[in-house]
Amino acid sequence: LLSRRQRQMCKETAKGLPHIRVDLYDCNGKIYFGELTFFDGSGFDKIEPLEWDYKIGEMLKLPSKQ
Repeated sequence: LLSRRQRQMCKETAKGLPHIRVDLYDCNGKIYFGELTFFDGSGFDKIEPLEWDYKIGEMLKLPSKQ
């Protein structure tokens, strides 16, 4: 489980981004940054059933082009 501190670090890192996975590692009580992932499964994960692919996609709100 994430600590309060880790959750706050993730929130601050992800601020302003529509979707991102923040990887943190806890090694002996010390928190290390791993990576930021913009597309889970590099965008190639197959989501089944297909209807859930569309449901999840509808939840993502991207900024409009200007």
